[in-house]
Amino acid sequence: MRADASITDLAERFHMTLTGMRKHIGILEQAELVATEKVGRVRTCRLGSRRLEEELAWIENYRQMWAARFDALDTVIEELKRKEKRDGRKQRK
Repeated sequence: MRADASITDLAERFHMTLTGMRKHIGILEQAELVATEKVGRVRTCRLGSRRLEEELAWIENYRQMWAARFDALDTVIEELKRKEKRDGRKQRK
């Protein structure tokens, strides 16, 4: 993300074959997340015109939903712990 990179550089960095990286880049290019340019024998990749705003909004929506559900679950668990502690004391007496 910091700078343009060749497919060869990306394949090395992610420990992939050139063929595997080309396939991945091809899919990202179709989604307009990556753009490539061939200069001589080197194909360079850069971030494409389409950013991930839609995906980030979708993820954030679900993150908020799950955070609220986990908060509610924490409340229920704490309530059950208090009740168990209180009921446990009553049974000992």
